[in-house]
Amino acid sequence: MKLLKKIVIWLVVLIALLVVVAYLLPGSYHVERSILIKTDKTVAYDMVCDFEKWDLWTPWSAESDTTAVIENIGNCEVGAVQKWDGEEMGKGELKLIELDPANMLKWELGFEGINEKMIMEMTFEQEGDDILLSWTGDGELGYNPLYRYMGLMIDSDLGADYELGLQNLKTLCESLPDYPGISITELAAGPAISVKDSVAMADLGVFMETYMPLLYMYAIRQGGKMAGHPYSIYYNWDPEGLILVEVGIPLEEAIEGEDMIMPASTPGGQAVKATYLGPYEEMAVVYEALEQYIKVMKLDVVGMAYEVYVTDPGEEPDPAKWETIIYFPFK
Repeated sequence: MKLLKKIVIWLVVLIALLVVVAYLLPGSYHVERSILIKTDKTVAYDMVCDFEKWDLWTPWSAESDTTAVIENIGNCEVGAVQKWDGEEMGKGELKLIELDPANMLKWELGFEGINEKMIMEMTFEQEGDDILLSWTGDGELGYNPLYRYMGLMIDSDLGADYELGLQNLKTLCESLPDYPGISITELAAGPAISVKDSVAMADLGVFMETYMPLLYMYAIRQGGKMAGHPYSIYYNWDPEGLILVEVGIPLEEAIEGEDMIMPASTPGGQAVKATYLGPYEEMAVVYEALEQYIKVMKLDVVGMAYEVYVTDPGEEPDPAKWETIIYFPFK
């Protein structure tokens, strides 16, 4: 019994000592990692600000916890939230609480059952052709002795996650095409009239020059009002054979068709967008850039390219000034 009593006393003393030592440990923590990325500030900022793009680079993705259910509420605005619930990731949320576009983002990170919150921040600083992206995490450990000891491992554990996320972000940003202004946008579908036919590549120009004026004249005769610039939609691309193409004009209100002219609708939904200035026969450069962007961003494209002709070649003789907007719809 004396031995048992001594063991109990020593255990009590040891626990008391561990508790005392715990309160001598830091009551807060700071984690910080940085990386240089050869990209524009706005590109990296967009990848981080939009929760829908986090799965492309974050170390805490659905791939790391296949049981996790992730929900994004809001988009790149104060109050936007990402919530998750998974066996490995636990249950928690990340709320955007402050932002300075292209310069800084700040979030509050919390987990169910833990009172203390972590404040995460990312800053974007231009350094020559690169940006210095710094990722920090700060929080209080409270009065739970166990949390004080866990605080000793936060820098190494969370720091490793930060390093992985930053490296993923660097790879992602530096893999994007070097073409200005590619972005994701939302298209609003609307009424139109169009002509669709299979045409050899050599005859595409004649096809458009023939039917676009006819569409305008028909719309005017039917009392239709234009609601935008003429467009074409390519349903396949076969330079050696026939290309199924639709040319049309958007309208404010629907009208009936006649013969080859049919009622139509412009594409709606999400799309990747790029603007091109130059002659039509040299548009391959923007298509290559769009295809690279789609591949890097892992987008599921639906349908084919949708071109909108902002400039009328009949009014602007210089092909270098012809503006065309190219869209690739995706889901």
